[in-house]
Amino acid sequence: MRKVLPVVMLLLLSGCSSAPPLSQLADGPCTTVQKNLVTDHIAGQVDAIADKDWTVAYSFAAPSFQETVDFDLFTQIISQQYSFLITNEGYDFGSCKIKNSQLVQELTVLESSGNFLMSYLLTVEDQKLGVFSAELTELSTDTPAIITDSAPVNRQTESQNAQDRKG
Repeated sequence: MRKVLPVVMLLLLSGCSSAPPLSQLADGPCTTVQKNLVTDHIAGQVDAIADKDWTVAYSFAAPSFQETVDFDLFTQIISQQYSFLITNEGYDFGSCKIKNSQLVQELTVLESSGNFLMSYLLTVEDQKLGVFSAELTELSTDTPAIITDSAPVNRQTESQNAQDRKG
């Protein structure tokens, strides 16, 4: 009986374990856990950009991105082409999907001049999530605020929520 007990315990424990949420990225919608990881990651970068904490913002980039875009070029690109991230008044997360083992997250950035719809592409490298690219897909100047099922994310509130979830 004593020999059987360790085997039974091992089987029970192995049956309870599951793969890490970013280890298997099959095409389709993100799971809730994957979406939470992605939104926390993007919120961290966007909030760091708004605070002009360039070192922290750059740390959210994927290693493969950092290999091709150095720190100075990163800050220059954000300052010149994505200044609405610096002056944002909040943001709202849209759909999250997986395509070709990469995570694609839609984000609407609220700014006084309009709403900016972005598409973020995140990769998993060395078991770590990273922003590989972010592109502006649409600008709407018609309405300075968007209407969604949920309220837009306030920068400070989302940062606190991300910290609460981590810890």
